[in-house]
Amino acid sequence: MRNRLLALLALAALGLATTQASAQTSVLVPTVQTGFLVGPIGGINLVAYNTDAFPILNSEKTCFTAQNGSDIAPWGGLTLEYPLGNANELQNFIVFEAIYDSKSSKFTSQNGSSPATPTKKNGVEYDGSVTTALDANLSYLLINLHYKYNFTPGPSPIGPGIQIGPSVGIKMTANLNKTVTVTASSGNAASPMATATVTATSAAPNASGIRLALRAAATYDVPFTQEWIATPIVGYDFPITKVNTDYNWKASAVFAGIAFRYFIRG
Repeated sequence: MRNRLLALLALAALGLATTQASAQTSVLVPTVQTGFLVGPIGGINLVAYNTDAFPILNSEKTCFTAQNGSDIAPWGGLTLEYPLGNANELQNFIVFEAIYDSKSSKFTSQNGSSPATPTKKNGVEYDGSVTTALDANLSYLLINLHYKYNFTPGPSPIGPGIQIGPSVGIKMTANLNKTVTVTASSGNAASPMATATVTATSAAPNASGIRLALRAAATYDVPFTQEWIATPIVGYDFPITKVNTDYNWKASAVFAGIAFRYFIRG
């Protein structure tokens, strides 16, 4: 009888110890939460073209030329962010982005006009002028795979961070728009000068189908709730490959935008 009583007491003590250990474990070691963040992202590019001087008109190789250029263009798409490490101290992330990226811009005319171009009408010579301009419709589907580090840990992304990684662009459009404005005699004595403007669009010659770049950015995560996070982003897109080797044409950009992500927890 005594032995049975001692055995029962020993089993009770063992069960109590196991319960206490389990309780301590659940308090000291938080449950690891898995999941990912997904949502839209978009903004603007401050596009910069870097080129050699090249002719705007193929018929006038030296008279009308362009070199370099700049403009503002939009970008936007979908972003997915996957947290790494302790779910209650999130600082490391893998970021995937699929983005429509416009790097359309105006080229800078070096000698884009001829202000004193003589024209003849019925054997009479008149002063005239020719002005040219060139811009490009240039866009890519970007596939970005980046690493992001937040300086502040938390159960949701919060605070300042940095993001860097490669970017692969698949060409969507690469067209050149040439505009020529001619001012010449109309043959009308009352208003002897007339102006005509013509714009022609053609595919950019020898434009590469793939663009490789490196993107680096500063980010700042602002959690509205534990699930909804807004992330302003400012960065630089550094081109590795050229748009066109004939003109030594590279397209880079300072970009700014914002992402809105929802934290889907597993």
